Amino acid sequence: MVLKTELCHFCGAKIYSVRGIRFIRADSQVFLYANSKCKHYFHNRLKPSKLTWTAMYRKQHKKTCHKEALVKKGRRATKKPYSRSIVGATLEVIQKKIAERPEVRDAALREIKERIKKTKDEKKTKKAEVMVKSQKAGGKGNLQKAGSKGPKLGGDGGKR
Repeated sequence: MVLKTELCHFCGAKIYSVRGIRFIRADSQVFLYANSKCKHYFHNRLKPSKLTWTAMYRKQHKKTCHKEALVKKGRRATKKPYSRSIVGATLEVIQKKIAERPEVRDAALREIKERIKKTKDEKKTKKAEVMVKSQKAGGKGNLQKAGSKGPKLGGDGGKR
């Protein structure tokens, strides 16, 4: 003879028919508890995952040996790598870059770095020229100090 069993809503224990405490909430949700201890803990809003004797705690802290879990571990599928285009570069362009020899790639990078260096040097020389021209034209008497500003406008700035 097979007996119908249900699980306790709080501790996860098996409850055979005609046993346990049934609680029906105002929103007509049914809860079944193994005993008054589970019922009181549930109504006092204790978390079953923090009580060592509940099924939830044992599951979270890996205290029980599950054969099903071991079988699933063997069947895990590994993610297969796949290529796709990225914003600004199609898949063909990316494949072409990968297929290039490393020497060619390094030469292209070196060329780009040299170009950047040239532009920086040009900017520095232009800046130096501008500074020399401003010193010759203005002289030392007309230049203001970097820290001082012009006269204040708009009064003290106190309370109104």
